[in-house]
Amino acid sequence: MTTLSKVIAGGERMATPTHEDDMVIGSKARSILAKTKKAAGRFPETRGVLLGGSFAKGTWLRGHVDLDFFVKIDPSTPDADFERIGLGVGALATRGYPRGKKFAQHPYTEATVNGVRVNIVPCFDVPVGGWKSAADRSPYHVKLVERLPAGAKTQVRLLKLFMNGVGVYGAEIQKQGFSGYVAEVLVMKHGDFLSVVRWFADSQLGAGRPFTLPDPVDEKRDLGIAVSGESFGRMVLASREFLKRPSLAFFRGMTGRARAAMNSEVVGVVFSHRKLSEDTLWGELRRTTRHLVRHLQVLGFVTARSMAASNNLDRSAILIIPEYVELPEYEQRLGPAVDRRKDVSAFLSANARASRLVWVDDDARVRLLRPRKYTVLADALADVVRGTAGPVGASKELEEGMRRSARILQGAPLRTEAKRAEWLRNGIREITSDAIGTR
Repeated sequence: MTTLSKVIAGGERMATPTHEDDMVIGSKARSILAKTKKAAGRFPETRGVLLGGSFAKGTWLRGHVDLDFFVKIDPSTPDADFERIGLGVGALATRGYPRGKKFAQHPYTEATVNGVRVNIVPCFDVPVGGWKSAADRSPYHVKLVERLPAGAKTQVRLLKLFMNGVGVYGAEIQKQGFSGYVAEVLVMKHGDFLSVVRWFADSQLGAGRPFTLPDPVDEKRDLGIAVSGESFGRMVLASREFLKRPSLAFFRGMTGRARAAMNSEVVGVVFSHRKLSEDTLWGELRRTTRHLVRHLQVLGFVTARSMAASNNLDRSAILIIPEYVELPEYEQRLGPAVDRRKDVSAFLSANARASRLVWVDDDARVRLLRPRKYTVLADALADVVRGTAGPVGASKELEEGMRRSARILQGAPLRTEAKRAEWLRNGIREITSDAIGTR
């Protein structure tokens, strides 16, 4: 047996639940299903409850299981009542257990019941193609995948474990990786785990998004739209590395080389804010990070890498690795060619008071030097996050939080803050680590 086949066999054993695991989770699933059906019976608009997700499909990972229950609702039900009924069923079915409201296209209930995370999600009871909500396809996904032979389901589990191990598993907005259903469709399309990995290793970038994958239940829907270019790229590099150096570490948890020497180069905007749902919070953090980086670029500070970190409650940070923390006193501005008389006149007039030197280059274009507004990155960041350098581009909650509490930290102060906050330490480690497969 080759090293690769030994590693794959070991990975299959790691990924596959035992018979006892199946029995334990199955008992919990039946109990919660009965409670959910009873709760749904309180609402005349409901049309039944379906156990869904990876457990129902037979593709759940050992030690990693969520139980999803889809509450089917009459498609003539107005959206407002649809949400009320869905949350009402969830509240009744999980009474007495820790729970909260999560958001996708519509809100749903997430609870922890006897140590298992449970999602109770409303969907419209519609035929194929009559979709009214994003969850309406889910019952059809269950029917599609549960028909797979046992061997194919083992390959799905192996692929999920690999994706989880290299940090690209999960469709939540925080990760923007590959969902469980995407892993299932990839195995259906390519045949087995190794074929999927080889496909990623040989992938070529086209003109559109890096990764596209039609949904077999709805060919018009692209499953790849939720996968970021970063997650796709990390999967490509990790697949190549696995094929070159197969190891069970890819299934246990593989990270790129940490560059601790880069920690001192990280600049953090650390702030408090009002609690938001995770989906809303991470959508806003990503958008705010992009806007902040663009602000800095306009001011002359180029960012090499950026990302957000959060405790998913009320504390977050935007982390950047800048190319420079200080810039020269003067900046150069490129103007129009001399034959554009009006444009040249307007360019010179707009910069008349600030310009320190004006000349014409070899392309007959006007250039000038003028003092920079900011020469120190920390000063620029402080004004950006307080909104005095233009709109931050964040939600009201994040803008208010940054204006009120943001601190610009680098070096020892950032390390001190990170000692008190694991989420910040993890963020710093991530932004200063190589991607898997880059050695």
